Amino acid sequence: MKGYLFVYTLTILGMFCSLFAPFLGICVYILFAVMSPNALWYYSLDETFLNSGLGFSEVVAYPTIIGWFLGHCGNLNIGKALLPLTCLIGYTLWVVFSSIATGWNPMGQVQILMNIRLLLAIIIVLSLCDTVRRLRLLVWLLVFGSGFIAYELNVSYLQGFNRLQMTGYAGMDNNFFAVSMVVGFVLALFTGLSEKNIMLKGLAFFAALLQAHVIMFSMSRGGMLGLLIAVILTFMVIPKTSMNVSIFGIIFLGLFLLFGESAQERFFSAFENMEDLDGSAQSRLYSWANCAIVMKERPVFGVGVSNWVHYTTSRFGLPIEAHSTWFQAAVDSGVPALLSLLGYFGFSALRMLPIMFGRLKLPDPRLQIYAQMVFVAVISYGISAQFVSLYAMESVFYTIAIGLIILKLVWLQKLADDQRETEEMLTQQREMGYSNVR
Repeated sequence: MKGYLFVYTLTILGMFCSLFAPFLGICVYILFAVMSPNALWYYSLDETFLNSGLGFSEVVAYPTIIGWFLGHCGNLNIGKALLPLTCLIGYTLWVVFSSIATGWNPMGQVQILMNIRLLLAIIIVLSLCDTVRRLRLLVWLLVFGSGFIAYELNVSYLQGFNRLQMTGYAGMDNNFFAVSMVVGFVLALFTGLSEKNIMLKGLAFFAALLQAHVIMFSMSRGGMLGLLIAVILTFMVIPKTSMNVSIFGIIFLGLFLLFGESAQERFFSAFENMEDLDGSAQSRLYSWANCAIVMKERPVFGVGVSNWVHYTTSRFGLPIEAHSTWFQAAVDSGVPALLSLLGYFGFSALRMLPIMFGRLKLPDPRLQIYAQMVFVAVISYGISAQFVSLYAMESVFYTIAIGLIILKLVWLQKLADDQRETEEMLTQQREMGYSNVR
């Protein structure tokens, strides 16, 4: 019942308010995209909004787009965020070109529509989020969404049913979803570091530990490796103040206690000799080798979106996905798609570096911590994603969108400072008697 009331309240609120406040509508849309409420409350929630055939996200999306257009598409003066966004646009377009060249299929069409919706949502939230206050709200939406899912999965696990490992979540198996929890862990951890209110700090850190525990009992080696990388990178980038070191020590102790014997055995099995690897690990290596062969043979358009399983079954006798997000992008849509996708991730991470190390003037000190958060999340995800084929995992794309918003806010601050300096210079010249200055 709680899920029913929560989802319908937000849907109706977003549907009617987004025409006049599209930022509210896109926030509801993103929250639904991260939480997948139909999967979370499958036992009480309708499949569609009032059985109308429209999903809850769709009901919010259409008036949000209308409200966005009525508001003249927000502020798209995004500065250095333009290059990463262009890479994402290029990736989306190349996936479409690849599908046209290799032939449409129903699963591929679903994937293309998902990519287009994701791109449009990122453009809308990037254009509308022009204050630190709105950015902070977006960050907390992502933390709440992923943290609440982790809470529900922990409750199920402690009651004796490991729902994630047995049935997966929202169409993702345990490996896929564990990687999303790595991103959520990083978001929650850095959000806790950025908050001054002790209650909000505690809530964010609690969400981080819940997601770390989900990764542990998911038995996903890729997820555990991503978590380990995230912890190491976090310690490297945060200022080594006594408060931060103390908090990090407590978090690390909590992670150590959650790292049980079964999770340890599963994780360290990834580092065994080739002849001792289990079937899952060996199949990944064989699949990657097959992907490399096809990348050389079909570098431009690949075999087509969602065609890889059929192709590799008929040619190599191995009916599995590429088991790597990066290989999957290349064999599905070609090397240009892979390069565009890597550009979106790579340029976004690289452009966080000057902000992380305090080389740019910031409108709010939180932005430095958020930039560290985005950088750590992108690197951790990039390593984890090498072991699973993730189709447009929305939480990480929205996390990178946070980085793009940071770049936009820094750019707007620079424009405001330049304008202020120009006005001050003109004022000084007038005071000095330069009458020819208007």
